Amino acid sequence: MAIGARQSHVAAEVKMRRTQHTGSFLVLEGLDDLRFWRSRSHDGCRLIDGHGKKNVVLGLQRLDGIGFNGALGVVDSNYDYLADVPLGSNNLLSTDAHDLECMLCRSSALEAVLAEFGNDEKISRFRQSADVRAALLERCLIFGRLRWAAQGSEPSLRLPATRAFVDERSWSVDEDGLIDRAAGMNEGVDVGVLRRHIADLPPADPWHVVHGHDMLEILRVGLRNVLGDLPAGVGVKEIARGLRLAMPPDDLQSTRLWRDMRHWERLNKPYLVLAA
Repeated sequence: MAIGARQSHVAAEVKMRRTQHTGSFLVLEGLDDLRFWRSRSHDGCRLIDGHGKKNVVLGLQRLDGIGFNGALGVVDSNYDYLADVPLGSNNLLSTDAHDLECMLCRSSALEAVLAEFGNDEKISRFRQSADVRAALLERCLIFGRLRWAAQGSEPSLRLPATRAFVDERSWSVDEDGLIDRAAGMNEGVDVGVLRRHIADLPPADPWHVVHGHDMLEILRVGLRNVLGDLPAGVGVKEIARGLRLAMPPDDLQSTRLWRDMRHWERLNKPYLVLAA
């Protein structure tokens, strides 16, 4: 389905389902978001897969245009947050961090995943010199800054795979190799210019700079040797699932997103989107 059709599809699906459902709708970016919110949403709320942020945003704006009530969209902040790009609707909210995966890694769900997939002795040894979450965030930052720098390029830069630049034995990141490879993959991109572009990025909250998929991949690499003995067959999907399941209610309820969702409910009675 083309992107324009997707955007129309979001609004059309919500309107169609209103004929059989008088309660609320929560429109989300994709399947992982649906899996996360399914057990945390109100029984009277129906979840809709918007198939991407742009589709959710424009779909909710279309619904606003016809005065539709009871639909809320939740999207990842991505780099729009850093660029101060408005969502364009009172019925759209965004994550506290770059995306849902970053929110999960910032919560105590990370400790549960370390307990499930890590090695206690290795983690204890690592913690003698560094905090695991801080170390994970630090290793992700160069990838996030590269993605951020690439956002403004025209045409969009192709970027190399994360795993190729994270060493399994030492859990170190080859930052120079990453930038060199990114420049080499894109015709006409000078590596020196790319380095300066990255260096000139403004200061920002690192949790809004890093990318959730990078974070999951780098965590997986760390669990292979430095933090655990993760079998090669366990990938980021299993780690992501563990994080989603482990997010405790108290952590979620302390987020700005949760508070914003509750505020939306108060402004849009009788529609409820969150579990009691």
